Amino acid sequence: MKKLLLTASAILLYAGAVLAQGKTNIDAEKSKIAILPFDAVKIAEQYGARQSWSWQPGNVTWQAQPESPFANAAALVAFAEAATQRTVDAFFRTGRFTVIDRTAMEKIMKEQDFQLSDNVDPNSVAQIGALLGAQYIVNGQIQQVSTNPYYDPKDKSKLLGYSGTVELQITLIEVGTGQVTGSKRVKGSTEVEGTKILGMALLDAYESTPSKAAYKGLDECSKDLKNWLRDAFPVEGEIFEIVKQSKKEGATRVNITCGKDIGVKKGDRFKVYTESEMEVAGKMRKKTTDVGALEVKSVGEDGWSSTCDVAKGGKAIAEKIAAGVKLKVVSVKK
Repeated sequence: MKKLLLTASAILLYAGAVLAQGKTNIDAEKSKIAILPFDAVKIAEQYGARQSWSWQPGNVTWQAQPESPFANAAALVAFAEAATQRTVDAFFRTGRFTVIDRTAMEKIMKEQDFQLSDNVDPNSVAQIGALLGAQYIVNGQIQQVSTNPYYDPKDKSKLLGYSGTVELQITLIEVGTGQVTGSKRVKGSTEVEGTKILGMALLDAYESTPSKAAYKGLDECSKDLKNWLRDAFPVEGEIFEIVKQSKKEGATRVNITCGKDIGVKKGDRFKVYTESEMEVAGKMRKKTTDVGALEVKSVGEDGWSSTCDVAKGGKAIAEKIAAGVKLKVVSVKK
């Protein structure tokens, strides 16, 4: 896990997408990223395809297996589309990337006769990215989709529902070099292990059909992806209101423009900083200066805001807000 986080951090620094640590820092513009449609070759072979996989469902002979989550090729295409869209949403919500429109991307892929597979050449992917003007390409594969029936412990003939497990492989490719700069395998599951007593919480974990269970597993997988992205790609916002202050300590509680929609949770920490421009090597760059630190006390129901206790720099925060200075915040690891 430590190795993974270090790799992710290196990616961010290289991409210029995070603020360096220290009293003063120089930030870069958002990176443009394109997310390819997810490949489902392995799953197609597992669940019913009887010939080479194609993204045109009508071209595939499909023999569905008993209790399969995918009754036909079209059902698998829809699932792969859902996995792609959840990944697009997760990257977009970090606030660290400009995600390229998928319609334009798919048009370029069609023009270039680009075929998805489980062994895509990174250089070919990079060529697609270059045509799109992207700096990074995300290539994803669905590695596992499994569903298991759950029966009443007291009556083995009574089916209560299905659990779902999904694994996705996310690969980040730098367009300029065609090199893989990082990867992450994310997993989501509704499987409840070691449970002998049937309760409402257990019933809620299972779905009535294998298909619904697979999508529930995908939802859990999305949570794992979101958590990784939160650590690898810090979220940013602003202080928009002082909720509580005193003459002695200055601001003691504030509201920020980061909420549960981008995965903010109680206890998360943020750095407070100001931003200005400076000339470096003949080019204007953004410079940041630390002001204080916050800890999330509660997350707003609106999805986009949170209330934070001021852990450091209360006086400076109050003074700058009173002077009309915009105070930005960026999430930091605990």
